[in-house]
Amino acid sequence: MSEGYRGRAEVVVGGRQIVVDVELADWFDPISGRHRWRGRLRDLAAALAPDAPPATGTELTLTLPDRGHAGTATARVTDVDLWGSHMIDGIDPPPYPVGPDDADLLDTDLP
Repeated sequence: MSEGYRGRAEVVVGGRQIVVDVELADWFDPISGRHRWRGRLRDLAAALAPDAPPATGTELTLTLPDRGHAGTATARVTDVDLWGSHMIDGIDPPPYPVGPDDADLLDTDLP
């Protein structure tokens, strides 16, 4: 598991570009053989006002600062938490570098 990312991110949703605070975390899924990630977008509804906030299933794009093209990923809104933050699941690989599988779960050199 990498350190994830916590800070500001540019979000493009419904053709609108805004900047919000995000918290992103990832983990290695040995079943699929890839990193999965999930996150929270704070104050997304307020940043989009007066437009309606994105509904569950809406796709959006996140770009992290100072990371260029490699720092961009697509995610999907999964729900809204009790504090009004939008929860997202990653579709693309995470928008930040992730380390190798620390547990070497894909090592095929078994005794």
